[in-house]
Amino acid sequence: MKITIFSPLIMTNDSENAKKVFEAFGFTKKHEKKEATENHDSGFRMKDADGHGISIGQVNQIPRDMMAVQMNVDNFEEAIELLSSFGFKNLRGDGDVINTGSSKSAVMIAPSGFAINVVYHIKNR
Repeated sequence: MKITIFSPLIMTNDSENAKKVFEAFGFTKKHEKKEATENHDSGFRMKDADGHGISIGQVNQIPRDMMAVQMNVDNFEEAIELLSSFGFKNLRGDGDVINTGSSKSAVMIAPSGFAINVVYHIKNR
């Protein structure tokens, strides 16, 4: 399994405010995903001049902001299996993933409480 992105992720119900904070630090929006699902409305990736990246997801159903590591991978099932072997649990329930058609993802929670959002971008072959 290859990791293609490993960076911070802010899941929030106020992504515009979070964006303004990081713009003040010199970050600019580089990529936006507008595909909505039941629990995820949109998201975007920001980078600064030195290449540091952060993702911000607009998630309306959460009561407060949540931090996670975003880990994009080339093999979704292998990543989920590996994290599960260390006791991570899917935040939405076993086997429940967000599938937008262009990507699938699952927020995996460690026994100690930290979160990793595993993302696989579906490529049209």
